[in-house]
Amino acid sequence: MVDHKKEREIQLMRMMLVAAQTVIIVNDVQETTVAGPLPISMNNPAQNFEGWGTSLAWFGEYVGMLEESQQDLVADLLFDHDVGLGLEIVRYNIGASNTDPAAILSMRPGGAVPSLLLPNGTYNWTLDYKQASVMFAARDRGALIFEAFANSPPWFMTISGDPSGNADGHKDNLAPENYDAFVDYLTEVVGYYRHEMNFTFRTVEPFNEPFSWNWHAGNDQEGCHYDPSTQDIVLQRLAASLDEKELSPETGISASDEYQYIWAIDTFLQYGKTLEVISQINTHGYQVLGQQGIRNLAGNAGKRLWMSEYANGDFDYADIRSGLTLSTQILSDLKDGGVQGWVYWQAVENRDGGGSNWGLLQMPFGDNSPQDVPWPNVPIRFSKQYYTMMQYSKFIKNGWTILETDEDEWTLAAIYQNDDSSVQTTVVSTNTGLYDITVNWSFGTIALPVYVEVYRTSATENFAQLEYVLLSTDGLLQYDLPPDTITTFHVTFSSAPVAPPEAAPEAENDEL
Repeated sequence: MVDHKKEREIQLMRMMLVAAQTVIIVNDVQETTVAGPLPISMNNPAQNFEGWGTSLAWFGEYVGMLEESQQDLVADLLFDHDVGLGLEIVRYNIGASNTDPAAILSMRPGGAVPSLLLPNGTYNWTLDYKQASVMFAARDRGALIFEAFANSPPWFMTISGDPSGNADGHKDNLAPENYDAFVDYLTEVVGYYRHEMNFTFRTVEPFNEPFSWNWHAGNDQEGCHYDPSTQDIVLQRLAASLDEKELSPETGISASDEYQYIWAIDTFLQYGKTLEVISQINTHGYQVLGQQGIRNLAGNAGKRLWMSEYANGDFDYADIRSGLTLSTQILSDLKDGGVQGWVYWQAVENRDGGGSNWGLLQMPFGDNSPQDVPWPNVPIRFSKQYYTMMQYSKFIKNGWTILETDEDEWTLAAIYQNDDSSVQTTVVSTNTGLYDITVNWSFGTIALPVYVEVYRTSATENFAQLEYVLLSTDGLLQYDLPPDTITTFHVTFSSAPVAPPEAAPEAENDEL
C-alpha cells in the first residue's frame, strides 16, 4: 500500500538509456539508434500475461458515493475496453475499520474501509455497498480476475485497538488469540460473495506489506506488521478454513505483498512448507532490485507471480516524466521481473492534499466526513500516467503472451492469436533519452502488406493516434521516436488495416 510519508526510491534510469545506446553524430546533429533488427516473433515467448489492474482501496469508498452517472463514467474510464483502459484485474479490500465517525475522521479520505464483521459477532454486509458497487461495475465492463486482500485485521481483533497498527510498528498487531477469528472473517467474506452474490475471488491475501514497520497506531491508513512466524500460522489456518468451507480450489491464497522485491524474496525463503498452500506470489514494485530473484523462485516453485502494487507521484500530474516513470516501471517489472499480472495501486487518487500527483485519475475526495447522500458531480482530472497506462492496457490483455525482447530494454512486445488464426502483435517502446532514437524491428516475412497502428503519449500528446505505417512483406519496420515519448505499435496480420480503437474522451485542461 502506498504511504505518501515514505521515502520513494523510484528509478527512472534516464542516464542508463543514454549510456546504453549508440550515439551517431551526423552534421553536428545527434541522434541515436538501436541495433537490429530486433525479432518480434511468437517463437520467443517469455510469459503468459493475465492483465492490468487496480486496487479499490481506497477510491472505491469515494467513487461508490458519486451520483450513478458519474460512477458509470469512472467505471468506463477504468474498465471499459472500448472507451477506457480496459483494466481486467481488481483487488477488493476486506475492511478493518470502525464505523464510528471519530475513527473515520482519523483516516485519510476513503481510508477507513469498514469491517463487515461487528464486535458482537454479527455481519453487516450493507457497510460494503460503496466499494462493492465499483467492483460489480468493473465486472460488468469485462474485468476477469478478482482478488480479496486485507490491510489489517478488524480493529477489535488487534492488540492496539487500531487498524493502523501496533503502537510499535515493528511488532505484530493481530492478537494471537484472534488468529482463528481473523481467518474466519476472511473466508466468511469470500464465502458470502460466492454463495450470496455469485461472485468468486480467485485468491485471498491476508497481508499487505507485512514486513514493513510503517504500520503504527495513529497512522492515517489501515496496516499491520506480521512476523514471518505469524504469517506461517495465518496462512496455514487460512488454507484449512478455505478447505473446510469448500471454497478451494476455486479460491486460492496469494502472499505476501511485500513493499519491494528483496523483501518478497526474504519472506518467500522463510515460508518453508507453508509455500505449499500458496498459489500466487504477490510483490509490490517500489524497489526493482531483486526482480530476477523472485522471478526464479516463483518459477521454480510453480507459482504465479504478480506485481500487485505500484504507483508514483514524484512529478506533477501533467508532467510527461510521471508517465515515463510509470512506463519504465512497467518495462522493468514485465521484462526483468517476469510478472504475469500488473496492478496499479489506486487508479483514482485524491487531487486535494498529499496525494494530488498520484493516481491515473484525480478527483477531490472531500474532507472524509460521513456522507449519507451521493456526492454532486465533481471534475475528473487525467494524468499523464492515465494515457501512459493506455499505451499498454488498450492492446495487451489477458491471454496475451509477452515476448522476449531482452536486446532492447526499452521495448515490450506481446502477441495474441485470434480464433480466426489471425495474429495481433503490440510493441510499446519508450524513449527517455535526450535525442531521437530509431527502432528497428523484424516481424518476419509476411504474405501481404499490412498497416500498423501507431499511438503516442508525450508532453503535448495524450494517446494520440499517428499516421498508419505500411509494413511490407519483408516484415521490417524502422521508426523514429522523439525524446520523452511512449509509442505503441499495433498490427493484426491480415489483408486489411484494423480500425483504430476509440481513445478516452479529453476535455480542456485534461478534465471532465
